[in-house]
Amino acid sequence: MFLYIGKRIALLSFICLIFVCSQTTLAFNNDWRAITPAELSMKTPRVEPNADAEVIFWEVRVDDTSSDLVMRHYKRIKIFTENGREKHSKVDIPFTKRMKISEIEARVIKADGSIVVLNKSDIFEREIARKNKNKLKAKSFAVPNIEIGSIVEYRYKETIRNDWASNMRMMFQHDDPIQNITYYFKPYASTKYYTFNMDDTKFIKDKGGFYRATLTDVPALKDEPRMPPEDEVRSWLLLYYAPEKETASDFWARTGFAIAKGFDIKDTLKPGRDIKAAAEQITAGANSPDERIAKIYEFCQTKIKNITFDPQMTDEQREAIKSNKTASDTYKRMQGTDNEINELFASLVSAIGLEARLAFGGDRSEKFFNPRQAHLSFIHFGAIGVNVNGVWKYYDPGNPFIPYGMLPWYEEATSVLLLGYKDYIRTEIPFSDIDKSVANRTGKFKLLEDGTLEGTVKIEYTGHLSYIYKINNYADSPQKREENLKNEIKERMSTAELSDIRIENVNDPQKPFTYQYKIRIPNYAQKTGRRLFLQPGFFEYGANPMFSSESRAYDIFFNYPWSENDTLDIELPKGFSLDNADIPTEVTDQQKISSHKVNIKIDAANNILKYERKFYFGNRGSTLFPVSAYKPLKSLFDEFHKSDAHTITLIQN
Repeated sequence: MFLYIGKRIALLSFICLIFVCSQTTLAFNNDWRAITPAELSMKTPRVEPNADAEVIFWEVRVDDTSSDLVMRHYKRIKIFTENGREKHSKVDIPFTKRMKISEIEARVIKADGSIVVLNKSDIFEREIARKNKNKLKAKSFAVPNIEIGSIVEYRYKETIRNDWASNMRMMFQHDDPIQNITYYFKPYASTKYYTFNMDDTKFIKDKGGFYRATLTDVPALKDEPRMPPEDEVRSWLLLYYAPEKETASDFWARTGFAIAKGFDIKDTLKPGRDIKAAAEQITAGANSPDERIAKIYEFCQTKIKNITFDPQMTDEQREAIKSNKTASDTYKRMQGTDNEINELFASLVSAIGLEARLAFGGDRSEKFFNPRQAHLSFIHFGAIGVNVNGVWKYYDPGNPFIPYGMLPWYEEATSVLLLGYKDYIRTEIPFSDIDKSVANRTGKFKLLEDGTLEGTVKIEYTGHLSYIYKINNYADSPQKREENLKNEIKERMSTAELSDIRIENVNDPQKPFTYQYKIRIPNYAQKTGRRLFLQPGFFEYGANPMFSSESRAYDIFFNYPWSENDTLDIELPKGFSLDNADIPTEVTDQQKISSHKVNIKIDAANNILKYERKFYFGNRGSTLFPVSAYKPLKSLFDEFHKSDAHTITLIQN
């Protein structure tokens, strides 16, 4: 019935998050389970010594033998601290439009054994989140008489209409430590599953047609800076229906065929006369393959209206637009979704005689894709691969914020399936180099005698840095964009006053995202007697160390390689001169993954301090590090921070 496959990779989407949030436990019958004397007398957690609360058991019974998917949940929690009491004093059971939450029961068992039961009238419904027009609601209730030392338990039934358990994600690790978590599953057909970070866990046969998978002594899922995606580190299981004898090879063949049919790849990659004529017109005057591809890319990205990223359109307006069935439709209508624009790009490139394929790969913001984990939910249509002189290059004109020759950071450094209309190729998309994602930051300042710093700033972001700022700002009003910038600055310098703000190239994919502004910061330099203590590294002023904890639970993950170039001129106050202006030592590592170099000079004739800083990290695609590398990595970033916070002394003559 079950084929067990253990792996260590993960995926999380908005829909899955909604589903997982609703998975909180199961009831076997109409009676509460007895509370044991050991549970009542527990004074300290068993799994994690400093936990505020600990789940004694957490069970979910999933029945997939009817037209609806039915789950019964049952959860028991022990409260140890005031923080634990506060955290569990209210329960939200999320659900979406197709879900029904019923048969909710809850009770509190105090340390003396007395019981307080939740009144049905105290259960209410509320909206807890909204994404576009999709609402996430919850059945909510306040836990009655919860206190330190008590046990909280609740159970309910969840029904998802006309649904099944295929592609179901069973989460075994959550934000509280768990003594015992169990999923019971009753399938209707042959089922397979992958496990992640819990390779010894298997489904075993249980009563009544159910299968059981249990994990014990599960630590809480922690939040750490620069950690991999949650589902890359947490314990979870992906369950799906598939033929019992299906192999990974069978899967790829079947999946490739299904995708090709769904995307009508032959129509896309074997363009007709209209697309061929359009391609010749668009590429007129271009000679080399790269020049011709660049012209097609620019046309698709700037001339075709992208309804996916149009902030003026509502969801209802997007849904009312008829989908383009072919690349010819997209060209004729001069508008399309991001995927339709990418398909048009592939069709136009094919029309000039180059081999183009649709690229299906992973999303590194959700998980690190491994092609040996053959499941459709792990891949998505993310780019177009083009064979240029024997080398596969990748393009995403359907994303209006990505410059030519790059992909969004989460599409890079992943295995990819390149689909043609006859076959598929499996290969790798490489990282962009550190010089592709650069923060060029310049400032011209004047330091006043009282320590106030004032001047002008210009910051240009390229590559992935630019993409992130553009995607976070494009839908906002100019006023909101300015507010975002002010908040970002004030997180480091609370007294900063910004004016004459200019934010440029938000919607230009080829130009860097740019900030320009005037700034005034009272007490930037600290004055003591005749001395001023100045941190010349303005762009790192007030920044916290990258890593503060002395220990680490998870691997360290940087999204992409990047670099920073800072150039600053600071006019010193009249009557002041340098008392101490040593230069921080250059910081690097033996593998040359990173480098941090500062240079400080003085223009004595004009009394101007010149500060230069050059930094990069992630050289040769080094962005993922094991826990064992945490201490040396922390030490390295501590040295970076020390250099950035370097202070010089000025003395009044």
